[in-house]
Amino acid sequence: MEFNFEWRRLLLLAALLGGFASLGGFSAPHADEEHSPAQARKAWGYCIVLFVTGAACATVVDHYTGTMSYSNLRPAYILLGVLMMGMGWFWLKILKDEVAKPPPFVGVIVCQVSCPRPQAVPSHLS
Repeated sequence: MEFNFEWRRLLLLAALLGGFASLGGFSAPHADEEHSPAQARKAWGYCIVLFVTGAACATVVDHYTGTMSYSNLRPAYILLGVLMMGMGWFWLKILKDEVAKPPPFVGVIVCQVSCPRPQAVPSHLS
């Protein structure tokens, strides 16, 4: 396995990481009272490692095999990198959606307490 730091590959790597950053990939999720902040940050770190490793794998890695006739495994590394980036982004999206959502019963309780149900008024009283 070799690393090829050609300027086009580095530019593509920078574009992928910049896109990940602009979409909020490097901002930590804010855990609510139901979730542990330490566990949320640990999972967030794994998401970042998965995406950055996939981006590096898809852009700067070359892998030649064989002694007589060389074959390059770059297409396999590109596919692996794209899958890793997709998994990292998907996991991060699920993590942020799960950690940031309110507990399931708060909305129901607040609505029942502060929003009484309308009652029908008999027509002869109006």
